[in-house]
Amino acid sequence: MKNDFDIVVIGAGISGQIMSLAAAHASFSVALIDQNNFIESALREFDGRAYAMAFSSVQMMKNLNLWNKIEDTAQPIFNIKVSHGTIEKGPASATLQFNNADIEESPMAQMLEDRFLRQCLISEIKENTFIDLIEQRTVSEISDLNSKKHLILDNNSKLQASLLVASDGIDSPTAKAYGIKKAGWKYKQRGLVCAVNHEYSSNNTAYQYFLPEGPLAILPIKNNTASIVWTESIQSAATISEMNEAEYLSVLQSRFGDFLGKLELTGKRLSFPLKLSISEKYVSDKFAVIGDAAHGYHPIAGQGLNAGLRDIAALVDVISCARERGEDFASINVLNRYQEWRRFDNQTLGFATDNLNKIFSSYNPLLSSLKNLGMKTIDNSSLAKRAFMRQAAGLNGDLPKLMR
Repeated sequence: MKNDFDIVVIGAGISGQIMSLAAAHASFSVALIDQNNFIESALREFDGRAYAMAFSSVQMMKNLNLWNKIEDTAQPIFNIKVSHGTIEKGPASATLQFNNADIEESPMAQMLEDRFLRQCLISEIKENTFIDLIEQRTVSEISDLNSKKHLILDNNSKLQASLLVASDGIDSPTAKAYGIKKAGWKYKQRGLVCAVNHEYSSNNTAYQYFLPEGPLAILPIKNNTASIVWTESIQSAATISEMNEAEYLSVLQSRFGDFLGKLELTGKRLSFPLKLSISEKYVSDKFAVIGDAAHGYHPIAGQGLNAGLRDIAALVDVISCARERGEDFASINVLNRYQEWRRFDNQTLGFATDNLNKIFSSYNPLLSSLKNLGMKTIDNSSLAKRAFMRQAAGLNGDLPKLMR
């Protein structure tokens, strides 16, 4: 087995897989290590998970020659409707609507089921001659020798690489081993995820409904199905998670309303803790963090995966340009360019989602009036709406090459 690589990626979730493919696309040799076994058959059933891929993320997938393989499974989002209210009183009078016609880049986002994305990525990785997939292995030891990272795996096999990239989750043990500290806090909320079949067409519209208990996102996927990402207090989430299907649907319908008709659950019901987590630094010599290993957000804006893809595109851009100039692409001076590019954007996104959650997850009547005023003001301003849409589409700021 080959044991010398340009890059070793630890953690083969979606970000780790796309990092490996993006690096391979730039002709870097990659070892992708994960403790799990990638059995493709296990990914064939819908489990309720789906992602809103921003326009820039879809462009990245196109540039990596991946989008054409999954495009038929995606559902474009042409409209977004935002409202707030309470379970008892229903929606407030003020609403905010974003329409695809208000932005040149179309559609602003695409909904993609987790299973189809993973199937595509795993298939591409296994066929890519630049990538060695090392399954069911963990890293026991990492050391520095002769300008390389040296790794010993749990089966005593040894690897070396110029650059080590951590993509092993929000509680990344690799980042901790490198002393990368994180700022943030746990929310007194949990996320609930499920999918429903609904009676009436959503007309390619995504809905964001802010309730005092937490936001509810209704995101269109194919065949009159919607992905639900729903926030409740920790206690309420625990109670709801224990309910049978009929009780669970009744609680969801009380928040959801009846505008899409009768609902039926499809796939699994999932629940996860919520926290804000922002790394104080993203790099050290020959080491970088990406995706959830670098940052974790409240799901209120659905931007977690998109932010991770921007990390990957920026990192590959930086190290590719450095290599072309004859620099040591894994040196701290080069990697600092990646950190400077991404850290401020990610911090801004983290605090924006945190403040949105604090403002909208409240029973304060004064805040309710301010929410109404804010929504009406934005809805009446084409410039403000366009700015919000470009942000949601991932088009603001300095875009990496892979996202152009």
